[in-house]
Amino acid sequence: MYTPAHFEWNHAAQIRQLIAEQPLAMLVGPDGAGESFVSHLPLTAMDDGQGGWLLEGHMARANPHWAWLQKQASVLAVFSGPSAYVSPRHYEHERNVPTWNYLAVHVHGRLEFMDDAQAKDGLLKRLIAQHEPAYAAQWRGLPADFQAKLLGAIVGFRLHVTRCEAKAKLSQNRSAAERARIVQAFQQGGAQEQAVADWMLRLAL
Repeated sequence: MYTPAHFEWNHAAQIRQLIAEQPLAMLVGPDGAGESFVSHLPLTAMDDGQGGWLLEGHMARANPHWAWLQKQASVLAVFSGPSAYVSPRHYEHERNVPTWNYLAVHVHGRLEFMDDAQAKDGLLKRLIAQHEPAYAAQWRGLPADFQAKLLGAIVGFRLHVTRCEAKAKLSQNRSAAERARIVQAFQQGGAQEQAVADWMLRLAL
């Protein structure tokens, strides 16, 4: 990912927070013919118990991607944060052009597949706990044979992180007065613009 120095983002806790808020990732790897193939999957970041971290998720067994990915030494998961158009009207001089503010995280890692029913059940329960804790009781109350059928229809995996690149392009190359005007305008805009303004304030830009 092309990342000028002023847009580099190295704050691990903030990066993990973005992943938690925007969990739908693009899992990228080649298909059987070597062409790029993408699966869109919600992934959960968690500590690996050894001082590092990993991403956890699952995909449909019917998706051929998992079989292709088993043959890869490394894969890429891409997370996209909120983004918004930046008008040059916020700048101090008219000799400027529009741009786009956004956050992006690229996570490289090694995949470990899990096809044990108990392991997949634990994976689903952790996903439920993050997104809808109240659903946990309903999941536990489903008939055992129905649960087994659902678990058999998915393949679980963990992506052990080997490298993480993160970019926060949030007008760091502009003056403090210009950034303040951009934040103010975004706060009065739509949901995406408001989310970008929130991240500009979080990163103290």
